[in-house]
Amino acid sequence: MADKQPIQKTYLAVPYEQRTVADEAGAIWDKKAKAWFAKGTEVPEALKQFLPENQQEHPREDPRTAFGKFLRENGAELQGLPEMDGKWHRIALTGDGKETNASYRGFLDGVPNGQFKNFKGDDAPLQWISKGDGLTQQEKQRLVAEAAQNRENRERVRATEQEATAKRAFGIWTNLKSWATPENCPYLARKNVRGYGVKVADDGRMVVPLRDENGRIWSLQFVGEEKIYLKHGRKEGLFHTIDPSKDLENGRDKGDKLTIIIGEGYATGADVHKATNLPTAVAFDGDNLVATAKAVREKFPKANLLIAADDDHHLPNRNPPLPNKGLKCAQRAVEAVGGKVLAPSFTPAEKERGATDWNDLKQIRGEKGLLTALRDSFVQMQREHARSLGKDKGLGRELEMSR
Repeated sequence: MADKQPIQKTYLAVPYEQRTVADEAGAIWDKKAKAWFAKGTEVPEALKQFLPENQQEHPREDPRTAFGKFLRENGAELQGLPEMDGKWHRIALTGDGKETNASYRGFLDGVPNGQFKNFKGDDAPLQWISKGDGLTQQEKQRLVAEAAQNRENRERVRATEQEATAKRAFGIWTNLKSWATPENCPYLARKNVRGYGVKVADDGRMVVPLRDENGRIWSLQFVGEEKIYLKHGRKEGLFHTIDPSKDLENGRDKGDKLTIIIGEGYATGADVHKATNLPTAVAFDGDNLVATAKAVREKFPKANLLIAADDDHHLPNRNPPLPNKGLKCAQRAVEAVGGKVLAPSFTPAEKERGATDWNDLKQIRGEKGLLTALRDSFVQMQREHARSLGKDKGLGRELEMSR
């Protein structure tokens, strides 16, 4: 079944001193957007005075336009106006295409100002300050309402597109008749891993379903020489589960006796599952680790969660240096859900060969070497989490008994 659609909102520019009037006329305060709104698109007569288009505008440059110009001049690929809600927003660099290498945030309080951080550039973010005076309360309320309305409209369009993509994904998945194996799928053969709940397309690409915590398919990943997703598909908080023994279906009431591993890519997930025999969730990439970990934690609140991290050791060695994304994303996931990190440890020679994840380690050392490395990583994790040593011993025995 489709998720229940949220109510449609029409945002209002309500001055602070008139908040009681708006409240009595039926307006509702949105804590997240920090703006008032009316339900639906038909605004009651008493609230029409608060529509942004009915507010008096002063002949000065919109700070969002000026900040947007600043972002573009410094390499950001910005579409439309920037969000100026005080929060960091990821954005792509011009010609890059990935919303992972830059971010910005803007403020409308006082004199409008903002910051832009290029992760491929200097460590310190670039600063922007409006050349105009500070906004009046009325001007700020109008801009906040307009921004909230634009965000609401974009989210509604995105939800519609994601719903359509989910139906398309289900149809494609249903019509794929063959399960992927190393014999019919070049990717599985190249990575030397088994197919767990994945299918193969006519061109030999592996097809992985992106499901939510209830098992609904929202999109598909096609894996060949490149990894691509269905256009307009949802990804955040979605994952692929490797659990042929159905431990997750039978383990809701096992409490802390249930252990689940979460990794980035499919090959890593397949390898750590085979080595440990533990149920494994594939988050698809580092940027989705936190959302996936939260979704798994919500469904299994007492389970032990282990994050099988990638080690992007090459990134800090770039000029300019970048953070070790694999370890950083894994640590963020751990902080969000209370899990622990299982990180691979590579020799200098293995790093020179480009090894960054558990599948790379298995390809070099073999399956026995992988299991040994997982156990070594677990021992290291025990040392780093001495306060919870009792539970860690239990997990250690589980890894030992899994072969």
